[in-house]
Amino acid sequence: MTRSARQSKLMRLLLLLLPLFFVLTACTASTGIFASGNWQTGTLQQEHIRSLAVDPNNPQNIYAGDASDGVFVSADGGTTWKQQQSGLPPNIAINALAFDDPGKKLYVATDAGVYASADAAKSWTQVGSGSLPVDKYTAIAFDLKTPQIIYVASAQHGVFVSFNGGTSWATASQGLSAGVTINDLVFDSSAHQLWAATSMGIYRSSNGGRTWQALNNGLPAGIDAYAVLPAATAGGAQGLVYAGTNEGFFISQDAAAHWQASQTQLILVSIYAIRIDIHTPTTVYIATGTAGVLQSSNSGQIWQGVATGLPQHQRVYALVQGTTNYSQTFAAMNNVYLYPGTGSIFDSARLLPLLLIVAFFYLLLRMSSRARRKSRPLLATESDTESDSPVEKPASLPEPPIRPASNNENNN
Repeated sequence: MTRSARQSKLMRLLLLLLPLFFVLTACTASTGIFASGNWQTGTLQQEHIRSLAVDPNNPQNIYAGDASDGVFVSADGGTTWKQQQSGLPPNIAINALAFDDPGKKLYVATDAGVYASADAAKSWTQVGSGSLPVDKYTAIAFDLKTPQIIYVASAQHGVFVSFNGGTSWATASQGLSAGVTINDLVFDSSAHQLWAATSMGIYRSSNGGRTWQALNNGLPAGIDAYAVLPAATAGGAQGLVYAGTNEGFFISQDAAAHWQASQTQLILVSIYAIRIDIHTPTTVYIATGTAGVLQSSNSGQIWQGVATGLPQHQRVYALVQGTTNYSQTFAAMNNVYLYPGTGSIFDSARLLPLLLIVAFFYLLLRMSSRARRKSRPLLATESDTESDSPVEKPASLPEPPIRPASNNENNN
């Protein structure tokens, strides 16, 4: 084979292998072989995390509320954590964490009242002492157009509202059923509506909590709603509302006038938290009691699991997005789990693609070396010169003339 033919064959082989190489090395923070592709276990293994919040001014700062150990803070996107509970009662359960709209104050709803911190959780001060009854508080919501307005939900006394940043409080429970437990509060600033997920279904107030209306048409009787979320609060469609219950996931297209179950039936699955993707409002995540974290890419109709790595049959209490460009999801369980994880590139799930890339480079090196050896000039031999490029032989020297023998030579 001539040198040019060998080079042409090598080039064709390289063109065939290059697409495979680019597919295997298409690596971003959450894709490709260098992404973990699963949930990464955090460093709060001995804790019981029940709530999460992200600093809106610095998404690297993640806050986690524990069932008995107060608040933990991470300033590096969930890699390391520090307990911060100065001013909080000992052994207190944190049921909800929420920043006000400017992100200057962090509020917590606890088993012993409502507290706030203005210094990144380094110290805490009780809010509404004397005007809020002693009770277990379960949820916090803010009117984003009027940051001084705060709503809190209690276990036995309904909803309270403050119009002055928490200095004083008034009841806001007219129309709520007696004995109802409020599990979640959300304020839709665009529609000026306050939503509540309760032990008796979904309620809504259109006048700041002064009166409430039950909106359970299409929901099973006796349903317990754990989470409610109007999609418009996260950039989604107006009138689209999600509800997470003890009997699955429900959707309303008409501002809760009617409800229907998602196409993927989650009848035996309890949903405790709902999160709309910050980058794609049609992508929704839910925290479940037994199925881990589920994801829908079509506004809550079809559901599928989100990777692996979460403990099985454990309740997920809360979900948030944080870190640079809000690229990671955090799940609150008996720990904090991160997705996508940042584990070693030698995880078993990614070992085969790595070996393929190594084999690719090895094959490329061998072919290149072989091609160089074959194209190296050789010492010319007679057969080479005859087959490749004939070389004209030099003309023969004329033979010397025959000299007649002398007499002496003849005599000898």
